[in-house]
Amino acid sequence: MIVLQDFPASRFEEFQLASVYEYAQDLVTNRGMEEQAAVAQAQEGIHKAFPEGKSTDKNKLLSILKQTEESETEIGYVWYALQEDNSAFIFDFLIYSEHRGKGYASKALEALHETLRGQGLTRIGLRVAPDNQAAIKAYYRAGFNVTGWNMSSNL
Repeated sequence: MIVLQDFPASRFEEFQLASVYEYAQDLVTNRGMEEQAAVAQAQEGIHKAFPEGKSTDKNKLLSILKQTEESETEIGYVWYALQEDNSAFIFDFLIYSEHRGKGYASKALEALHETLRGQGLTRIGLRVAPDNQAAIKAYYRAGFNVTGWNMSSNL
């Protein structure tokens, strides 16, 4: 069974390092930013979202856990923010590499759907890099649909 629970504040730095690295790489690859500027932007975003190094009323950081009768294993995390239009936006969703390809992403997204529905929310949004085909497939399987395209032109 897949469950979601608050990400341990004691491990926030671990999340921060991984999330900043991942987001900075996306900014370099998909937006053509210089690496130093991309890292600075990613760090600023994390600091604004989690000024005290833990979930806030708006920004939620949850561990994704695989529970069995014998054990509980963290297999990833999800960061989402509550929006003013009764929705949530996923800023970061990660299944750790050793747990990928086992259907856990779909199950975790299903658990997130249930959690947010239980809070009275009506929609979840996200952005996915166009080169992340595994994530795109998982999002489609979880019921996400394309609602627009982000496009840019370097000047």
